[in-house]
Amino acid sequence: MQEAKYLGVTFQPTTVPIVNGSQQDPFILSRSYDNGQASGRDTLRILIGNQYGKFRVLSANYPAINVRDPSIMKQGKTYYIIYTRGLLSTADFRSWKQHRWSAISEFEFSQDWAPEFVSGPNQERFVVMSAQRKESSYHQLYTTTFRKGEIGTDWKRITGNLPENTIDPDIQYANGRYYLVCKDERTRRLLLGSSKSLTGPYHMKKVRLDGLKYEAVEGPEMLIHDGKIKLMFDTYNNDPAIFYGLHYIEGDLDGSKWSRVKTIQSPIVTRHGQVILN
Repeated sequence: MQEAKYLGVTFQPTTVPIVNGSQQDPFILSRSYDNGQASGRDTLRILIGNQYGKFRVLSANYPAINVRDPSIMKQGKTYYIIYTRGLLSTADFRSWKQHRWSAISEFEFSQDWAPEFVSGPNQERFVVMSAQRKESSYHQLYTTTFRKGEIGTDWKRITGNLPENTIDPDIQYANGRYYLVCKDERTRRLLLGSSKSLTGPYHMKKVRLDGLKYEAVEGPEMLIHDGKIKLMFDTYNNDPAIFYGLHYIEGDLDGSKWSRVKTIQSPIVTRHGQVILN
């Protein structure tokens, strides 16, 4: 693993079969989170590879807990993996520590989704996620600090020309700016924008997905390197919800030019996750 150029995280529903490269999503099972009881219905998977877009699954001692929508970050010799209502850490992908995830009083229970790590300047670390406040019917984006394995409690709303119902944020810092990609839940399409400040305001634009074969996308994740973006996302059709694995496009930081949609190659149906440089 240490020799692999890319390291990633994804999850795999284990109660439904893979059929012709696609997999149904067992919504009721996977969204009945059990706060760490041994169930493993949605199982963490570690991806490795030397070519972006072509990954194998690491043979590891995976924790027997529900993990959905994971994001990964390395600090020192420790890897942190944050996911919907959970946080894990490991140094070797064999032994794991599960950190406490506290309910956030201002958000509706079970409506805080897909947290992501953000690496800012001067080794600052943050968490961003979508959540629904108790007085609202829609999701918006919020961020807080991440220090010494602890998630902050002072959640600040991200501003800009964001849709009324916005989910699945990912923020990356490059060239003195924060870049935000997220999903417009109404249109089921992706938006990209940037800001000098972590909390915005962001000026968002639609992401063009030429060659997309499916009805909807979600879970966008960026890898920014050498002034270019590799933008990965989950693909699916509705009624019933059938997922077709992660796909990606490549483009410029300003979002003016994108490649056609390409397929992430893997022995499993990869789902909402993240790939970083190892």
